[in-house]
Amino acid sequence: MNLNQSRRSFIQKSLVTGAGLALIDPFSALAMIKKSKMRLGLVTYQWGKDWDLPTLIDNCEKTGLLGVELRTEHAHGVETKLSANQRADVKKRFADSPVTCIGYGSNFEYHSPDPAEVRKNIEETKKYLQLCKDIGATGIKVKPNNLPNEVSKEKQLLK
Repeated sequence: MNLNQSRRSFIQKSLVTGAGLALIDPFSALAMIKKSKMRLGLVTYQWGKDWDLPTLIDNCEKTGLLGVELRTEHAHGVETKLSANQRADVKKRFADSPVTCIGYGSNFEYHSPDPAEVRKNIEETKKYLQLCKDIGATGIKVKPNNLPNEVSKEKQLLK
């Protein structure tokens, strides 16, 4: 296994392998998935981004995608502006469903060389961590998307 391969390459190879197995014997591939302890989920980055929360949960139930990572600023509307009652309602919707809110995908980036920007993103992350706690999600994803050219890679990675 090449440990240096990109995530995109890994996903492409996995999809090709899965499709190949399904073509050989689709029923065995399905049986293998059903016997596995692995569970599939959905990140609402592209699929599900236009669904309100009831539709999102319903579609996940119907497809067997029993874990979901909610993304910020999408149609499900689960954001920090929700009141305590609205947060309780979101938590109940997931509790009443086999779908688990695994976490939250934020747009907070931690790679900026500007300490003020990083501090602002940390403070906003804290608000979403409270939201996660209130709705029963297990955590939040932040984005170390880049290594700025003006800062050495060594310094960024050890930051």
